[in-house]
Amino acid sequence: MRRWVYCFLFLSLVGCNFTDRGLIKLQVVDELYLGTALDEIKQHWFLYSLKPLQVDQSMSNDAQIVYRGVSRDLGVTSFYLFFNTKTKMFEKAEWRYHSSMTETKEQELLDYWTKKLWEPSLNHRWEGRVYVWSDRKARLELYLADGICHLIQRIN
Repeated sequence: MRRWVYCFLFLSLVGCNFTDRGLIKLQVVDELYLGTALDEIKQHWFLYSLKPLQVDQSMSNDAQIVYRGVSRDLGVTSFYLFFNTKTKMFEKAEWRYHSSMTETKEQELLDYWTKKLWEPSLNHRWEGRVYVWSDRKARLELYLADGICHLIQRIN
């Protein structure tokens, strides 16, 4: 009996480390929340895009419908909104910045999100590095490589 009590206490303490810091409710762009229904986002496209959202056939697949928009931020070449095909819920957003602005945006975005959230973890990949802010429900990634700067927000 004691062994079960100890196991329960241990698992409870381990589970305490997985906190929800509110990343799922984080807005990278005003009025755009992860978990929002597709129809609602399509109705309010003008709040975060200069032009109506368009389906991107090359990025869409059986699991995800991907919409492309035109950002109000001139440093962004394009942004993509990923929706689950079954639930029609918003699961991921990706902002791609101009390659000529990679160095400028790197420091700007890193400083901004570190001040707004907390110190990110750093992962190195073959092509570059990824700064990650993560909690148990969502994650925000700043992917950087030679001439590449992407900001990705996703549901875990």
